Amino acid sequence: MDKERISDVKNRVFVNNLAIGKDIPNAMATSSTSIYRVTGFKQITDIINCGYVRPKAGKLVGGHMNEVFWTKGGEKTFYYDKRPVLEVAEEKLKDGQMGAIAIESLAGIWVFDEKQKKYVNQLAYFKDLYRQRQLLNDLKANNNLEMVFDESINKR
Repeated sequence: MDKERISDVKNRVFVNNLAIGKDIPNAMATSSTSIYRVTGFKQITDIINCGYVRPKAGKLVGGHMNEVFWTKGGEKTFYYDKRPVLEVAEEKLKDGQMGAIAIESLAGIWVFDEKQKKYVNQLAYFKDLYRQRQLLNDLKANNNLEMVFDESINKR
């Protein structure tokens, strides 16, 4: 099932010419050259664990299965409810495209910062957590710290 949630995923991109959200001080404006997905921290955790933007296992509301829904950005699209927002460049994602989007393809993982009262791109932080997770998985699989350490040093 996990493989299917990566290779057999259908990405759906909606283009909406009506206003989505409100242009208020703490809202995140969007770019017409990017595509966005409002999500939650459960999905962020899943991205850290597997490296991909995957759908939930099983059927979603409305009977959809193995689909991930995105919205094209633009001057009338804003996010302001403090939920995390994923961003990918338009050239990396088309409506109907098959295959989960890799963390390496994301342009942003925007998280609302309560202190700054605005969305902040935390992609580098989450990519680092993903890489650390992969290193730990390699350690467990190989049960050989020296080998993993040597490989890590050689990649730098």
